[in-house]
Amino acid sequence: MRHIDFKALDVFLHVMRHGSIGNAAAALGMRAPTVVYAIRKLREVTGDELFLERRGNLVPTARGLKLEKAASGMLQSWHGLIEHNRQAPRETGPRQTMRIGLSMALGDPALTQILARLSAALPERQIVSSVLENGRQVGQALRKGLIDCAVTVDGVVSLDGIAAEHMLMAQRCLIGLPLAETGKEEHDPREHWTLLSDDADPDSAVRRYLANTTGGVRLTVAPSWNGQLALWRSRGGLTPVLKFNVPWIDGASAAYITEVPQGFPAWGNVSLFYLAGCAEAPWLATVRRELLTVLRGIAAATMPLPANDALLPLLRAG
Repeated sequence: MRHIDFKALDVFLHVMRHGSIGNAAAALGMRAPTVVYAIRKLREVTGDELFLERRGNLVPTARGLKLEKAASGMLQSWHGLIEHNRQAPRETGPRQTMRIGLSMALGDPALTQILARLSAALPERQIVSSVLENGRQVGQALRKGLIDCAVTVDGVVSLDGIAAEHMLMAQRCLIGLPLAETGKEEHDPREHWTLLSDDADPDSAVRRYLANTTGGVRLTVAPSWNGQLALWRSRGGLTPVLKFNVPWIDGASAAYITEVPQGFPAWGNVSLFYLAGCAEAPWLATVRRELLTVLRGIAAATMPLPANDALLPLLRAG
């Protein structure tokens, strides 16, 4: 799985500023091949050249200009976190534990950033994360004190004493990989779907949609985001992911964003759940703020996708 890391983004911004690999390398105190490698990894993730050479200078492409704006904001937030963590007073006593349940449907990039920001913003607390399915399991875990809060995608909790806050509407996409590309012969005419356990929950919007599909479908369920994509690559079929995760998917050239069928839940509701008695807790206000910052930042950094009737290779040769 390839991710856009902060070091690569910093290198990218230096190349934008200095207009050449050599000048950027000198400013960063790096070797030129290291700068070239970082830019190449970004090209592989974004599927764009990012720079074109003109009269000896590197000129950004249209997508490179969009990435510059997103990268500047992400790096500013990251450096602010580091400074906050460095200046925060250190507690000498034992730290309290804050337990958060997270939906795997958010994807690894979002999950990693959420936990990093919470650790920096709550230095007095030990952050412990767990993976929970949506629906009743979240409510039961909250009521039993197994978690202090939960972030879900289309989670439904209808228990007294459980509060829910809408955070963000996230667009869903379907990625497809033709069965022929997997090297396997398939004779089952049913459509094959690879789902996370969140989406496979009987109460989930995706599962309800599939239950009404004429002709039936084959389902493969994975417990983790990486596992979901690994199964999808090996077996083909369709896999729903949130739009802001698409640039981070390391897909084959044959992988594509496919048309969203009529009736498919094209938007997911990201929600924060917690015990109603904790509504005014300072730690919850911090969770709410950092969660929104991460999700909005990733959504803003997402490259625009074409209309649903246009197929788009996830990665082009850079």
